[in-house]
Amino acid sequence: MSSEKKTKTMMLEIVTPYRHFYEGPVESVSLSSLNGRVGILPGHAPMVIALTPGIISITVGGVSQYGVLTDGFAEIGQHLLLVLCVSANWPEEIDVQRAVNAYERAKERLTEAPYNSEERYYSENSLRRAVARINAAKQHGNEKQKRLIEKIFRDEEAK
Repeated sequence: MSSEKKTKTMMLEIVTPYRHFYEGPVESVSLSSLNGRVGILPGHAPMVIALTPGIISITVGGVSQYGVLTDGFAEIGQHLLLVLCVSANWPEEIDVQRAVNAYERAKERLTEAPYNSEERYYSENSLRRAVARINAAKQHGNEKQKRLIEKIFRDEEAK
């Protein structure tokens, strides 16, 4: 018998309407749900959760990689985690300028939207998606993305 400790894994599959984002064995996953962050390990109790825009952390071989997911659902099983979401991106795929523009538009619409209106709900969700993308690029993106975010927000503060 090998002296190496066998690491427990589960299968993760992330699917959007546009692509098969990720598929493979993982040691752990952390993602954003309606009730906050959820950590999932192999052997997790079966359940279905609603996802909110946020950063997903995927650990494989002791190394974490990050992405950003938007609204969707996750079906958690003891050996399989299936995520169905509207969109999923790796940080380096994020168009920072587009995310910042979406953030500004959502903030503006939010200030004008009547309380408890459908328009306010959509504006809040747009804002959450933009913030998730900006945070993913800022925390886990490449150096060019990080410099651009820093420059954009520095320029905004100067106004």
